[in-house]
Amino acid sequence: MTSDKLHDAQKYLDMGYSQMQTAHKINVHEASIRYHIKKGTLKKKEITASSLTSISERNSNDLLAGESIGIAATRYDERMLAVKGLLEKTPIEFLPSEGVEFGGVLFLLPSLLATGLLSYRNHYEQLSGYYDLDTIVLTLAFMYLCRIKNAEQLKHISPGEFGKLLGLDRIPEARNLRFKISEIVEQKRAGKWNRELAASWVEEEETAFYYIDGHVKVYSGYKANLGKKYISRLKLCLPGMTEFWVNNSEGLPYFVVTGEVNEKMQEMILDKILPELLENVAIKITEEQLQADPDLPRFTLVFDREISSPEFF
Repeated sequence: MTSDKLHDAQKYLDMGYSQMQTAHKINVHEASIRYHIKKGTLKKKEITASSLTSISERNSNDLLAGESIGIAATRYDERMLAVKGLLEKTPIEFLPSEGVEFGGVLFLLPSLLATGLLSYRNHYEQLSGYYDLDTIVLTLAFMYLCRIKNAEQLKHISPGEFGKLLGLDRIPEARNLRFKISEIVEQKRAGKWNRELAASWVEEEETAFYYIDGHVKVYSGYKANLGKKYISRLKLCLPGMTEFWVNNSEGLPYFVVTGEVNEKMQEMILDKILPELLENVAIKITEEQLQADPDLPRFTLVFDREISSPEFF
């Protein structure tokens, strides 16, 4: 760049313009701005706590980034390293911003961590690329809190604004997120992680009562031919399967067992729920405790009249 363009570029950087906006203003490629910043001939404006960016400023930066590698993809260097396989860990950086959409979910992050959200690291292998395992798990957790049911609905959400919640430039696009989820699913470790979480919750709460309830999950696909079940909330008979939830006294779930076709709750308790509780979840009872009290109950199951049967009891 000429000395005049360097002077103009420094002026826009001092005014708070981003690298992308500065390059657009002086009609050069963003790579030229990055090169001179690394070289030291240009200096970025230092961001202070008082220099909050507005929604309109962030949207403008996101749109300008779309002219190079993608909407809101402003971390060019890290993304290039990820493409080359040289990025060990995606850096997390929260920039001073005001009016971030869905920002309130960050207040719930400590609660998620307290319930053992990060314990997945003991079971899953890390993912390669710009979006690692931590990013994908937090993205799915925040999607659930924001009532975003699937990856396709992310197309209606500002990727840059949602990315601010993760300390990134943007969230993964729907296709990338589905690919990352498939990589996680292929590891087939969700069941083991769920059992570990359930056992830790039971031990922490010293649970002795388990409340079992069945919920019909409507099937809307075409690959399976399932029997129809009555859906009370819709007052219709629709194809579906029953999920049996095992909860604590406050209705918070420990784990869920899904019936394949038309299993009854009695069958599911005997075949699935009791073995899971006895082997993996419920608090263990020692031989000394049993000798001291032969009638000591391991736990108590609570359910509705659906399976009321003297023979079963």
